[in-house]
Amino acid sequence: MEDKVSVIIIIYKVEKYLRECLESVVTQTYKNLEIICVVGKGDAECEKIADEYGAKDDRIKVIKSEPKGTADARNRGLDAVTGDHIAFVDGDDRIREDMIEVMIGAAKKNDADISVVGKYYLYENCTDGSEENTEQVLSVSDAFKVILYQEGFFLHLWDKLYKKELFDGVRFPEGRLVEDRQMAASILLKANRIVYNSASKYYFRVSEDSGSKIEENLRLSLKADHEICDLLLKRFGDDIRPAVGFFLVNENLSVIQNSFLYGNFSKEHDREYLDYVRKHAREVRKDPRVPKSLKIKMDMCNISPMLFEKVTLSRRNRFVAGHRAFRSGNDWESTFKEQGIGN
Repeated sequence: MEDKVSVIIIIYKVEKYLRECLESVVTQTYKNLEIICVVGKGDAECEKIADEYGAKDDRIKVIKSEPKGTADARNRGLDAVTGDHIAFVDGDDRIREDMIEVMIGAAKKNDADISVVGKYYLYENCTDGSEENTEQVLSVSDAFKVILYQEGFFLHLWDKLYKKELFDGVRFPEGRLVEDRQMAASILLKANRIVYNSASKYYFRVSEDSGSKIEENLRLSLKADHEICDLLLKRFGDDIRPAVGFFLVNENLSVIQNSFLYGNFSKEHDREYLDYVRKHAREVRKDPRVPKSLKIKMDMCNISPMLFEKVTLSRRNRFVAGHRAFRSGNDWESTFKEQGIGN
């Protein structure tokens, strides 16, 4: 008998894209699905669409709850799971028709606890992704090296299929922002084997007004990065140390670059991140896996932040000219405050 896959879909203020999302899930080539739609109460249009699909497909469970953030919604979804494996899809994204089939096939073939696929970045005018189809079976430490060196997948929830037992006794921390990456890291640390198929199967919709773009979120993410890396160093020691060094320097550089983009940069505003890069750059340069592009960024940051800003803005302007992000029209910062999230 085929294993059942529980797909948890978080739905709130995504009415523009929800039909596309649900259609991509119900038409999967892998049919033994349990589709759990957690909808924020009061979002009338999303409730209507979810109920419509629920009436047509008996694999769909619609759970309506007070909107208290993604952590609360995912926990409600986890409480309803009866499948053997768990996948997450955001309500404004969509997936390739064979994503679940590819993920579970790779997991079964390789006896993996977590199966990962590649992703597309979906813009209004284009899609970035890869059709390259390579498969790697990874230990936990090697999987984290892929993540830290940014050589494939990252600490997202939605590009992975998990054995249900990995979530036994585990729930998302509620009332906090950017809880996803710490949760993804903790679940990966419970695994024994991970399989990664590089072919893009998940379509992540890039939005200008995404909650992940709020400046405070970027700083909270960096704090989470340091906490995750402390755990990894305790678990894997010197074997993971070079990858941790690369990752944290790169993430500090990213915060500095976002300050450029938001127009908030100053040596005082970003002193903590500038100092971190300067302190660790020499050691990171010794790592043969560090690409030339990062070495150039470190040099510009250390020698001339003004030049680094100029180059960052120029590259960003060229990129934006060919990649038009979506706009949902939602004020996520106000929404988080209304829901009491942000501690």
